[in-house]
Amino acid sequence: MFFSPAFADTIASTAPDKVAVTLYRGDSGPFQALDDWQREQAMAKGLILVTETRTVFLPAGRHTLRFDGVADGLIAQSAAVEGLPGEAVERNYDYALLSPGTLLERSLGQSVKIVRTNRKTGRQSQEEVVLRQGPDGVVLQTATGVEALGCSGGVERLVFDSVPAGLSDKPALSTLIDVPAPTQATLTLSYLAIGVNWQADYVARINPDGRTLDLTGWLTLVNSGGTSFADAPTQAVAGKLARETVEANRGEAKAISRQCWPMDTTTHGRSPPPPPAPPPPPAPMMARAGAMADGFVEEIAVTGNRSKLAEQSDLGDYKLYTLPEPVTVGARQTKQVAFLDQKAVSFQRLYVFTLDASADYDDPEGPEAARVTLRLENKPGDGLGKPLPSGALAVMETAGGRPAFAGEQAMRDVAVGQPFDLAIGEAMDVQVRPRLVSEQGRRKGGTRRTYEVDLTNAKTAPITVELRLPSDLDNFKLVSEPGRHDVREGALAWRFALPSGGRKTVRYVVEYD
Repeated sequence: MFFSPAFADTIASTAPDKVAVTLYRGDSGPFQALDDWQREQAMAKGLILVTETRTVFLPAGRHTLRFDGVADGLIAQSAAVEGLPGEAVERNYDYALLSPGTLLERSLGQSVKIVRTNRKTGRQSQEEVVLRQGPDGVVLQTATGVEALGCSGGVERLVFDSVPAGLSDKPALSTLIDVPAPTQATLTLSYLAIGVNWQADYVARINPDGRTLDLTGWLTLVNSGGTSFADAPTQAVAGKLARETVEANRGEAKAISRQCWPMDTTTHGRSPPPPPAPPPPPAPMMARAGAMADGFVEEIAVTGNRSKLAEQSDLGDYKLYTLPEPVTVGARQTKQVAFLDQKAVSFQRLYVFTLDASADYDDPEGPEAARVTLRLENKPGDGLGKPLPSGALAVMETAGGRPAFAGEQAMRDVAVGQPFDLAIGEAMDVQVRPRLVSEQGRRKGGTRRTYEVDLTNAKTAPITVELRLPSDLDNFKLVSEPGRHDVREGALAWRFALPSGGRKTVRYVVEYD
C-alpha cells in the first residue's frame, strides 16, 4: 500500500502522455473451448507489457511521485522508471481502491454522520457518530450507546466528509525520490500486468471448386481489466514464453456485511425486520466463448482493414505482430484486428478414422462415422507460407448459394513448411466398421490378431478415406498391412480412394508380446 513519509510532498502524474502495449498469450487454448473458471485463469495467464511516457515538473527536494491510472493488474516488482533526475529511495504500489468496504475500513475510529429517515413522515435527522467496526459488521457509537448499522428498523445511511488518505479511485504506483534541482522531466514508466490476453481466430471459406479456400486471420485482443489503453501502438507476441507464477493484486473492492443484533440499539427499541436476502454473486469477469459479448466484455470492436493487415516479423525465437496503426484497447473490451488474408489456399478433403490397436471390436452398434478433415500445407506454393499462431478456426461452406457453418477446430502453432489437419466434424455418409477376424496364440508367447475394416462411401462423389493406427503401444508389431503407410500425428496412416457409392474391405495383422 501507499504510505507517504510526512516530510515528503506528493506530486501526481494523473495520466500518461503516450502509451504503447505488447501482448503475450497465456498457454490456455482457444477461449471458445474454455468454461468460465478456465477463462478466468486464462486472463490471469495473459500478460501485457505497458510502456508509458509521462511529463512532470519536479521541484528540488524529497518528493513522492505518484503515477495514477496504471493497469489494475500491474505486477509491482516488474515496474521500472527511466529519466528520473535524482535517486529513487523506495517504490510502492497502491491497490487500496475506493469502495464502500475500504471507505469504512479506513475510517475506523473517525467521526462520520448518520442520516436517518422517518418511514412515516419522510423527515430526516442527522447526528455525529464514531465508526467502531466495519466493513464485516458495521458498528457505530452514538451519544446514547452502540448500535449496528441497518438494524434500527428504519432507513439510514452514513455520510463521510472526505475520502481517507491512501484510497484512490484508480490504481497508482509511487516512488520516493530525491531531486537535486528543479526540472521538467520526461519519464518512461514500463511494467507488466495481467488481465489482458490474445489469440488468433481464423475463418476458412471453402470455394465452390471444393479444392481451395480463402483464409482470414484475426488477432483477438481481450482486456478483462478496468484500465483502457488509448491510441496505443500495439504488438502481439506468438510463442510460449518461460514464466514463473507471480501474484498481482487486481484491487478487488471490499463488500459490506451487516450483522444485526435482535434489537435496534443497545438502549431501546424493538426487534428489526430480518435483513434482505443477499444479492446473487456477480458473474465472472470473463469473456464468453465465441463472440464473448457477455460478462465483462462491454464492447466488441472490429478494426480489420483488408488493405492494412498486422505486420509479422521475428522476435528472437518468437513471432511478433505489429498492428498497422495505434488502437484503443478499452477496458472490458474485445477487439479484433486482421492479420491474414490469403486467397485460393489449396487443401485436400479426407475422411479420417483412427483405429484402436488392441480393441476386440465386438460392439453391436455397427459402423462408425469418419471425421471430415481438411489437410493443408503451409507452403507458398499452396497459397500460404506464413506463420500461423494458435487459436480457433471456423470453416464455412456454401449451400444453396448461402454460406453455412461447417465446423470449428482448435489450431496449434503452425510453422512455415509444416502440414496441418483441420478436423471439422463427422461425415454421416462415410462409414467405417472394424472387425476382429481371428486371434491366435503364439508358441513364443503373445498374441496375433487379424482385423478387417469395411469402408463405405454413400456420397455422390468420390472420396479418400484415411485409416490411422497408433503404434506407440508396448510390445506392438505390425505383421501385415493393406498397403504402404506413412505417419500422421504419430500414427501409421493408409489412404484409400472410394468411388461414389463404393465399398472396400482392407485387412491388417498385428502381434502383441
